[in-house]
Amino acid sequence: MSTELNCKEVSRLISDGQDREMPPKERARLRLHFVICETCRDVNDQFNFIREAMKKLGRQEPPER
Repeated sequence: MSTELNCKEVSRLISDGQDREMPPKERARLRLHFVICETCRDVNDQFNFIREAMKKLGRQEPPER
């Protein structure tokens, strides 16, 4: 298995990582890719922002009618 990931694989791993714990080897490969790829770092930041926004949205009280 190659240690290099392409951006498509990274995108899948970012998404999958939101729902499950990643094995250490997979997490290390992802971090290595982030070192060399600004675009994938940005995508990861966007996924994290959306996830946090959705958590906050779920905690808000519904508007009164």
